[in-house]
Amino acid sequence: MLYHWIFQEANYPQSEIETPSEYDIHPIIAQILAQRSITTSEQIQRFFNPELSLLYDPFLLPGMDRAVNRIIKALRDGENILIYGDYDVDGVTSVSILYDSLFKLGGKVSFFIPSRFREGYGFSKAGIRFAKNNKASLIITVDCGITAIDEVELANDKNIDVIISDHHEPGEIIPNAVAVLDPKMDNAAYPFTELAGCGVAYKLLQGLTAKLGLDPDFPEQYMDLVALGTAADIVELRDENRILVKAGLDRIRNNPRPGVFALMEICGLKHGRASVSNIVFVLAPRLNAVGRISTAKKAVHLLTAKSLQQARNIARILEKENKTRKNIDEITFTEAKQMIEETIDLDKKRVLVLAKRDWHPGVIGIVASRLMEKFNRPTILLSVQEGIGKGSARSTVNFDVFAAFKQISHLFLNYGGHRFAAGLTIKEENIAELDRAINSISQEFLHIDEMVPKLPVDAEVTFDQLDAAFFNSLKQMAPFGPGNMRPVFVSRGLSLYGEGKVVGKNHLKAKFKQNGVVLDAIGYKLGEFVPLLKETHRYDCAYVLEESVWNGQTTIQMKIKDFEVVDG
Repeated sequence: MLYHWIFQEANYPQSEIETPSEYDIHPIIAQILAQRSITTSEQIQRFFNPELSLLYDPFLLPGMDRAVNRIIKALRDGENILIYGDYDVDGVTSVSILYDSLFKLGGKVSFFIPSRFREGYGFSKAGIRFAKNNKASLIITVDCGITAIDEVELANDKNIDVIISDHHEPGEIIPNAVAVLDPKMDNAAYPFTELAGCGVAYKLLQGLTAKLGLDPDFPEQYMDLVALGTAADIVELRDENRILVKAGLDRIRNNPRPGVFALMEICGLKHGRASVSNIVFVLAPRLNAVGRISTAKKAVHLLTAKSLQQARNIARILEKENKTRKNIDEITFTEAKQMIEETIDLDKKRVLVLAKRDWHPGVIGIVASRLMEKFNRPTILLSVQEGIGKGSARSTVNFDVFAAFKQISHLFLNYGGHRFAAGLTIKEENIAELDRAINSISQEFLHIDEMVPKLPVDAEVTFDQLDAAFFNSLKQMAPFGPGNMRPVFVSRGLSLYGEGKVVGKNHLKAKFKQNGVVLDAIGYKLGEFVPLLKETHRYDCAYVLEESVWNGQTTIQMKIKDFEVVDG
């Protein structure tokens, strides 16, 4: 076993689940919903029917009136407007939404995305200089700005108004902007705090649409971009995020914009089968790659392309730069893994802090994620150049890395983020103290004997329970993601049907049988365990169920997460 299996407990007895009469929910799926605290008739209807009509009023966000009124003034007076965004997928989709929509509304609009290598993350003085040089009198930040106290003051001094649209944790002081939109602010009466940056930008567009008296459906043309940014930012796919992503996936499947169509085409994906998994593991890395290797402006140009030919030309550039990024990523991962194995005592260390001169700053976030998954420990990776370390932190569910950073903020030149992911800038001489301090803080939350990765299991099932009604209810649970993960099932006493083999890049391929039912199985990166598969053995398997399409045929297969030999 690679994981410690943790069976989820229902919060409510099944007799208390209020299943609406119009939903024929399989009992196993109903129990999983109860484990996720979805039990009332209203909750179940909202979960299975996430319609755009259920979105909250954008004017519940404090500052929305001021933001919308200031944008309308800029549109009517012909002011130059600058959209300022971050260089990740959430940032470039947020920029694309407002840049394209304001242009369509007749605005004189441009955009600025900082260089990861020159300006770094967040609202910067360089962006303000760019705005001044382009005679912009209004800057709208997206996916950044909530902690930019000094930068907003500088813009004010230069007679440039700022509207902040962000979703990150605010500091103790709120910037002195014309308007600040952030559902995480203490005074925010907004019912849902977990919007991505592109979700907040979409709410701003909704507010603008309402105030101008436009067709209420005008913002919906950007649902594909909202789905891309929301899924890629790994925010919880519940409540309003679930509605936005569901609608966005429907748009990608039926009417994708040229840029999204071209990107999926070059990846070999069919837009009709778009999923959160496709976005996170296939599309997002390519959109991120240009920001990591060169400039994220290319991603905005792709997502706002007007013709398919133009989009295809840009998509080819993204594909090339993603291949470059992957090569750098692999080299960095190998070096970091070697450092851990040679210099770190994993029996004592709770948080991994690794630094090296001239690691490529564009890939350290990706590598930090890979190391965290491999070693099941929060990981901070730093690239040191000219005495300054620029880093990315990725954390596990039981350690809030952003809260920990707040406790030792005196060590940093700059930092920001949220509980699972953060960025930081630090002097090289403070890195050793960062290592000591963050590991000291972690002792309260992380215990060495619990560092074996945990696998939450939703239900124990037998193969003969997996009938058509079960799969119908399971499909209705999509889209899956944080806050609504694809259910993990365990089946016991399985026998091997035929032979197991290694396929592709070290993947396990097999068939398992129980109670006369045979299921195909794939175990990604589990090829080394094929020798354990013998017809004389019996197995307990933990897996998720997915549709597999091959030669036009759709079948259900087990995607193995872990297994154990229990007999033989």
